[in-house]
Amino acid sequence: MHDLHIHLGGAVPSSVLWEILCDNGLKTEYVDFDSFHASLSARPDEVKSLDDFLGRYFEVTEEIQSSPSAASVSAYQVVAKAYRRAQIDAIELRFNPYKRVRHGLHTMDAIILAVMQGLERASLHYGVATGMILSLGRDLSLEANWQIIDAAIKWRSRGSLNGANGVVGIDMAGPESRALELSKPWMSEVTAMMEKAREAGLKITYHVGESEATGPEGILRVVEQIRPDRIGHGIELRNAQGKQKETLLKLLREHQICLELCPTVNLVTRVIPDYACIANFVRDLAHEEIPYCINTDNPYLIHTNLKNEHEIVAKELGADGETLLALGIEHSARHRFLKI
Repeated sequence: MHDLHIHLGGAVPSSVLWEILCDNGLKTEYVDFDSFHASLSARPDEVKSLDDFLGRYFEVTEEIQSSPSAASVSAYQVVAKAYRRAQIDAIELRFNPYKRVRHGLHTMDAIILAVMQGLERASLHYGVATGMILSLGRDLSLEANWQIIDAAIKWRSRGSLNGANGVVGIDMAGPESRALELSKPWMSEVTAMMEKAREAGLKITYHVGESEATGPEGILRVVEQIRPDRIGHGIELRNAQGKQKETLLKLLREHQICLELCPTVNLVTRVIPDYACIANFVRDLAHEEIPYCINTDNPYLIHTNLKNEHEIVAKELGADGETLLALGIEHSARHRFLKI
């Protein structure tokens, strides 16, 4: 199994983050491990929205991971944990290097190299193919995002060392509440960024339609202008209607744009009411011949792993489970960015 949508900020055990925090002498509000661990457990009854989820947890984890040593240890532990829990074959780890430079104390190059070294060690130890996806941020300036594009091109994959690739793709992530995809000037600039990355040989994925803030219209704008290889979530496609729905389905099918589905995190962030919603969505995608794959997103924050996510969906699919999950695994192998 491949995990193609997993964030460094939400995939590291709290025990590892606590040790990094203590070893680096970082000052925080947490007085002991128990309070720290409790603060990094995302519960559906506490999380109010996607924006709340991102702000509540990621600001903490990104700050702790903001040094080369912390970034390297974190990357290694993501792969080690994923392999021990779910026997994964490949993982594409995404993160925003700009948010880990600790206010200019470190360089993005140092952070990227550290993550790469952590992944190389993990690939060597566990035999898992790994690659990095650098995330741009809706909450960052355009200038900062251009810097991330330039860094991604600089560190793009140069092949595979013990199964470890370099930077293999670019992502857009962050709060959807401002609906920036509906802004023509902003989208024009981001489209130029993505095109520069694509010309350099990088693949493109894009968080959109993860909530109603961008919705089906946001997905349509991204598909028409950027033509990503994959879409992060895209769950709001289920709410498309009429001509908009017909256009979206046609474009996704024609360009074989793969949707990265992340069941549990969508439930935690209140995007979907229950797991049955994801199962029905999988059935619809299969019927429309639109590729999809199952992923974890933030496995430690939401206490899951890839095997568990597959089992959840299989249970809801019932008799169709084995066939549709096998199809999803086939799609993930076909649409992965890394080389194996």
